[in-house]
Amino acid sequence: MYKFTNHETIRMLMRISLLQLLLTVALTNGALAAKGQELLEQRVSLRLDNNTIRQALLTLEKTAHVKFVYSRQIVHIDQKVSLSATEEKLAVVLERLLRPLQLRYVVTGSQIAIVRGPTAEDVGDVAPAPYSASTELVDITIAGTVTSEAGEGMPGVSVVHKGTTRGTTTDAEGKYKLVIPDDPGSKATTALVFSFVGYSNQEVLVGNRTVVDVQLVPDLKSLNEVVVVGYGTQQKEDITGAIAIASAKELKDPPVAQVAQMLQGKLVGVRIDQVSGRPGEGMNIKVRGSVSITAGANPLYVVDGMPITGDINTINPAEIESISVLKDAASSSLYGSRAGNGVVLIQTKQAKAGKTQIDFSAYYGFEKIPDARKLKMMNAEEYAQFQKEIAESNGRAVNPAFQNPAQYAGKGTNWFDVVTRTGAVQSYNLTLRSGAKNFLTSVTGGYFKEDGVVIGTGFQRLSLRVNTVFTPSDKIKVGFNLAPNYAYNTNFATDGGPYGTENIISGALATSPLASPYNADGSLALTASDPASFGNPNWLRVAQEKVYKNKTQGLLSNAYVEYEIIKGLKAKTTANIQLSNNSIAQFNPSTIGVLFTPPPRIPSGSDNTTRMYNWMNENSLTYQNEFNGHSIDALVDFTAQQFRSENNLITATNYTDDKVQAVSAAGRVVVTSDVQKWALLSFLARLNYNYKSKYLFTASVRRDGSSRFGPNNRWGNFPSASVGWIVSKENFWRVTPISFLKLRASYGITGNFEIGNYSFRSTVGPVYYDFGNTLFQGRAANNLGDNNLGWERKKQFNIGADVYLLNDRIQLTYNYYRTTSSDLLYNVSVPVSSGFSSIQTNIGELKFWGHEIGLSTTNIRNSRLTWTTTLNLSFDRNRVEKLSTEKTNAIYQGMVNYGFYSHISQVGSPVGLFYGAVWDGVYKDKQDFDNSPKYTDSQIGTIKFKDLNGDGKITFPEDYTTTGTPWPTYIFGLTNQLNYRNFDLGLTITGNYGNQILAHYENWLTNLDGPFNVLEEVKDRWKSPTDPGAGKYGSVQQGTTYLERDRWSTRYLKDGSFLSFKNITLGYTLPLKVKTIRSLRVYSSIQNAWLITKYPGNPEVNTRNVSSGSSPGVDEGSYPVPRTVSFGVNIGF
Repeated sequence: MYKFTNHETIRMLMRISLLQLLLTVALTNGALAAKGQELLEQRVSLRLDNNTIRQALLTLEKTAHVKFVYSRQIVHIDQKVSLSATEEKLAVVLERLLRPLQLRYVVTGSQIAIVRGPTAEDVGDVAPAPYSASTELVDITIAGTVTSEAGEGMPGVSVVHKGTTRGTTTDAEGKYKLVIPDDPGSKATTALVFSFVGYSNQEVLVGNRTVVDVQLVPDLKSLNEVVVVGYGTQQKEDITGAIAIASAKELKDPPVAQVAQMLQGKLVGVRIDQVSGRPGEGMNIKVRGSVSITAGANPLYVVDGMPITGDINTINPAEIESISVLKDAASSSLYGSRAGNGVVLIQTKQAKAGKTQIDFSAYYGFEKIPDARKLKMMNAEEYAQFQKEIAESNGRAVNPAFQNPAQYAGKGTNWFDVVTRTGAVQSYNLTLRSGAKNFLTSVTGGYFKEDGVVIGTGFQRLSLRVNTVFTPSDKIKVGFNLAPNYAYNTNFATDGGPYGTENIISGALATSPLASPYNADGSLALTASDPASFGNPNWLRVAQEKVYKNKTQGLLSNAYVEYEIIKGLKAKTTANIQLSNNSIAQFNPSTIGVLFTPPPRIPSGSDNTTRMYNWMNENSLTYQNEFNGHSIDALVDFTAQQFRSENNLITATNYTDDKVQAVSAAGRVVVTSDVQKWALLSFLARLNYNYKSKYLFTASVRRDGSSRFGPNNRWGNFPSASVGWIVSKENFWRVTPISFLKLRASYGITGNFEIGNYSFRSTVGPVYYDFGNTLFQGRAANNLGDNNLGWERKKQFNIGADVYLLNDRIQLTYNYYRTTSSDLLYNVSVPVSSGFSSIQTNIGELKFWGHEIGLSTTNIRNSRLTWTTTLNLSFDRNRVEKLSTEKTNAIYQGMVNYGFYSHISQVGSPVGLFYGAVWDGVYKDKQDFDNSPKYTDSQIGTIKFKDLNGDGKITFPEDYTTTGTPWPTYIFGLTNQLNYRNFDLGLTITGNYGNQILAHYENWLTNLDGPFNVLEEVKDRWKSPTDPGAGKYGSVQQGTTYLERDRWSTRYLKDGSFLSFKNITLGYTLPLKVKTIRSLRVYSSIQNAWLITKYPGNPEVNTRNVSSGSSPGVDEGSYPVPRTVSFGVNIGF
């Protein structure tokens, strides 16, 4: 059994990582002294037999750890070559390969640019001008610098005098000189053409200039971009599945705390909601509207090949290189039983060959809750008037405190403002990348701190990531990645209702504005009450004095060895480990209380510790080959994974002193413990095949065996297949406006094993009995097992197309998917005689379908200004097809109010619709009352519901129905990026349309009995037949007000549609001429800049964020989402 020894393991690993960082810097700086010459001195072995130039260069890139850059106008990548070399220097091999093709190379750092020319020695020379006997022209020299979007000099760019053979390439700093004829008759048309692989060609008129500077912009097509897919990489052009990709460029902004925040609005088919504003928490990711009845519906997260357990909030966003989301079975089925809800592949910054580069980034910002997102509560004068009217309406004497409400005009306490503040956020990151010959390293260290807008809440993260690659020979590659992290938060309970809890948001809103948090002498008051309320605690004291310390120390690490057995055939073994040690210490002193139980009270505390150990071993064989137009990429793999967690919970009460908070000082202590364990054994295989880069085929299969399922159903098979056809490469294709067209189709099966670890077993658990004030522990059966318990299976079908138009200025991606989810996991009722109430088993069936549209356009692109736009739209639907063999046609879930659930899933309808009565105003007067259906206790002035079954009376649940949907009709994201000279402006917009939100917080914030403060709009309630108000709120007559809040109804439903300007970032890159500084950019950013919605709070809210997603769209009073304004700097050395 693995054991942590306090925190020493993590501390030791942090020390090792720091030492490794120092050694890496020292060794690398020494190793790079030889610069580019060392690359050429490498010895390589190569055998080409009628292979393409493209394949030859890819082979050399892998063997020599270099990067080739070139223009397709110069290098014909499909040209066939043959070459054999054994342990020859790279310089010799390149000379033999390129000279017959009239090509040459230029070494710039770790890159080798391939350009026109006969030799490698005449770099920078100019081709001689062709002689003309009829014209004698004077030559002039044109000079300049070619830079990238970031303002950095670009080496190896081809510069050609248009219409001639004269040309050159830029040097290591991006500078060039080119001699051309000075022909007065053609000055108006003389042009230079600049080209570089991965960038759009630019044609620039020279005119009378002798200095021509150019900034190249990336080629938007990017079909040769290498994309991270399951168990490997693949060229974007060859992908046949449905994958949403966020590249490093798209992830560079904005400055955010979490990985998921970087992705909002940028991935088609992926819904990312910020359900809470709690520091370091609150993101919810769903792929294609994934949902289940009871099993988990969250995607699988894979970091550098390791499927991790838990959330991804401990990962530093600055460590991320790219993110790929696998949406269909063809792309995700290699993850088998865990891929049913999609797979999120996170690739961290990897080691790269080249000279040492250091990047530093920092930002500091302020957080504030927008006034529009604050609920409007009654002020002191309105509250006193409200209390006076309650007393008068019920024939009671008016308390003197409320007799003259006008005396409170302009006075009172805004309790929401008392417990909130202007927050602060800061972040610092340092990344080092270096590589020489056979040792490559990437190191990223970061510190993040956020002081939340609710007093007492906050989050800190300290992270380090070291990725290294060592190649002792051409056949062996060794990699080691180490990522220790530390997170600390003080986010005590803030969400949910106020009844008997310490939920500070709802508690503060409900507190009387006549109460003050301070005594007359300026000290903190013990309570916050007035003559009408039930003894509220002082919520400011709760925020300042409650102890909540949540600490997590973690480690994610892997090591691998790869060996090339023969050409194209490689064996790889990988060991992965994830460790986590989480402790939550709480203490409630006698000076804080909860609603209805004001202080002083008996102090209490707890200490909750969870240790987690997750290891995985993978062993794979891969084979790649190209011959006669055929390309094969095959994989077989064996994987074993095991997870174990140990939890110990100590709860303590009857402390004698608030200052002595150790559990040993408590008078009563209860200790519980829990051990969870699961294992997974897997076999998998995949074949990628294409013919002439036009006809694409992928097939894969995975067989999983999981300890979570019954012995009769423990193994599952998850196959998939997909095809693609690049129509635009056919000889018959003559549609000029369409430069690229690919058609795709896929089908496969994935699974879902997100259930309890022992659900199939009959188990017993601890129970406690109190005899004579003494607590005794016993054991009792708590679960009835099912040996046939198996996977939830999803059969997924997807068709799609990728279309590029108008020279790639418009790029369109479309997908249609249809999924059937069967064998749903649910607790089915069993006879009471069994001793149990239910058993978890496989029942039912869901269907999912939808459309996804992704559109990218280049609106403007020239040497000074670039403006690109990306739009994505997703239309996701789901429907319950079947629930059980017992003809059960409905399942009720969610919150319980007066004996009824808030959500219903029934056959023929979507999962988790809202369920309740249809609100119909109030009984305004006697005529209205006499002519309307009634219910028990109804009278003039009470709330009114519709009689849905037509029996002339209001009864429950007979008059309950589906009242709304939490599922939007569509979700969308829109990004705009403008670059003008050295300025850059980014805008991200997200939104959805068509869903409702159950505003459950109104349950207590519209309490007409008078113990709480209420919403300002309650002033316009029913007061008399001649003053019926707006018709939303009834009378304050005692004995009837419970009807306002104890029935689910459409009165609580609100429009959840919104359009959010998620981020606006404006940056400026300084044009430096300092050799030691590669780049310097300053920027300002606004996160959650502007929100357009009818909803008064956060429209992305989901305080009941259960993993299955079957009861969404509920707001019980959530932590507010702040607007953040930050200022930052990025420096490259």
